[in-house]
Amino acid sequence: MASAFQPDIWILQTHASGDNEQCLALAEALDRPVVIKRIDWAGKGEMDRVLTRRLLSDTDDARRKRQELGLQAPWPSLVICCGRRASRVAFWVKEQSGGRTRIVSIGRAHRAIESYDLLVGTPQFLLPKRPNVVGLRLPLVRRRPVRQAHNAIVSAPKPWFTILLGGEVTDFDTSETALKEIALRAQMAADRHGGSVIVCTSRRTPESWVAAVEGALYRPRIYRWSPVPANDNHANDNGNPYDTLLHESACLFVTADSASMILEGCGSGTPTYVIESPRRLDLRRLLRRSLFSRVSRISEALRERLPRASERLDAAQDWLHARRILRYPRDLRRIQDAVYDLELAMPASSFDPTTLPTRKAASDLTTPSGLHKVAARCRILHGWVPRRAAE
Repeated sequence: MASAFQPDIWILQTHASGDNEQCLALAEALDRPVVIKRIDWAGKGEMDRVLTRRLLSDTDDARRKRQELGLQAPWPSLVICCGRRASRVAFWVKEQSGGRTRIVSIGRAHRAIESYDLLVGTPQFLLPKRPNVVGLRLPLVRRRPVRQAHNAIVSAPKPWFTILLGGEVTDFDTSETALKEIALRAQMAADRHGGSVIVCTSRRTPESWVAAVEGALYRPRIYRWSPVPANDNHANDNGNPYDTLLHESACLFVTADSASMILEGCGSGTPTYVIESPRRLDLRRLLRRSLFSRVSRISEALRERLPRASERLDAAQDWLHARRILRYPRDLRRIQDAVYDLELAMPASSFDPTTLPTRKAASDLTTPSGLHKVAARCRILHGWVPRRAAE
């Protein structure tokens, strides 16, 4: 049993700041005591899988490491996680608790959907309709405070035309030519309005992107990403003043790969432009998306007349996904489409350097993102409120 002084909700945080922000957004909406467990080593792919297996193995070294991380009893009744690594640890915690721990996972399903207590489907991940799946129009977001103390760091003349660089993803063929074109537009605007172009990188930004942008600019101010203190994913005393740029720039240009930076720009009220990239569609991705759409339509059509056939089709789809034979697809363009439809952002190609864009009031994106709906489902899942009261 959990101690009265031990928070009954765990948040598993990794090295991925965007994933962590979504988990924190949900925790804040629940407004209950939580404890953060950091499994935030750098690594991806097979190396990450190896390190995760070592952490969860039955060895003395693994037990010591888990104790250092706080992965020990009393086990929580609810775990909030996002990403493959956090998902694996969450299911290990559930196993240690004898099945008492409930798992709320945000984003992609990393195993059969039925194994999750609640799966929060952010728009870039295409998931079938299931009772334990909540589909969202936007990823979960939280409000970020403006850090006035960082104003003095940005000594460049205003207005600021800020370029926020993410990193390479498998969905897009990012063109350095496109980055140069947007950088030139930003420089034209800065020259016309007596301002400055500022470039802000992220953890994933390749040097080739920085070089492409820098080569198109005249004396740009470049802030490079650096490791940050706990619970502060975008700024520190020595590194880039992300929050100040977010709220005080004349406009923001954000690469299409970074959903978190796009949404934070949209929420800040600063005019936000998405630097679009062409889709990287190979035969496997085309096949996956096509089959997913077809199977989902057939299952939905069968649901009322032949429910058992629909259930079997769903189970087959889950089986193929869990074994990585035909995984549920991802499409990052769905986030761009959503922010365009909601008039929160525009394509960077539409930016007019001769005119300063009009600022808007800061937007609360918690409602369009579906945050309160997800929090209500969590409360039902945990038993804090009866179903009718939550609805």
